[in-house]
Amino acid sequence: MPRLRTPIRTLPRRQRGFTLVEMVAAFVIFAIGFGILMQILSTCLHTTTQSADYTQAALWAESLMDPIGAGEPIREGASNGRFDDRFSWRLRIAKIDPPEPLAALGAVAAATPGNANVAGPQITNVGNNTLDLFQIELDVSWGSYYMTHNARFVTLRAAMPENNGPGATGLPAGRPR
Repeated sequence: MPRLRTPIRTLPRRQRGFTLVEMVAAFVIFAIGFGILMQILSTCLHTTTQSADYTQAALWAESLMDPIGAGEPIREGASNGRFDDRFSWRLRIAKIDPPEPLAALGAVAAATPGNANVAGPQITNVGNNTLDLFQIELDVSWGSYYMTHNARFVTLRAAMPENNGPGATGLPAGRPR
């Protein structure tokens, strides 16, 4: 019995598979996409590290600035030092004159009958004592010789003058500390 041959179906040219040009184009598109993804991840990692450094600088600054004026009089001057092997600091404390509107408000409050013990951040007179206003500037630095980062923290503190006796830390006399 003769064997019957089944006809071989030939597929059209476009349905045979991928050509080399198509494979190279797909690889190029993949490489570009992967490169963009790596750039995004690198930027995210750098931003996260930088954010952690600024957070650490803020924590160091808070630990240094919070005790100023608490328990001992505020003294004008400058000092510097290191928190650890990465972070260093420079502190400046200067006595400043209150702005005009605040000085006028304090004078009005002190002259008003019945307002002798008004205390608040905008009042420059508490009872018969005048408050001194200090500007505290703290610069925290970190990084390498070629790329140094800085963060500056500035605040104002009010304190009783040292020669007026009790309350030299900024609290009115007769109030608990």
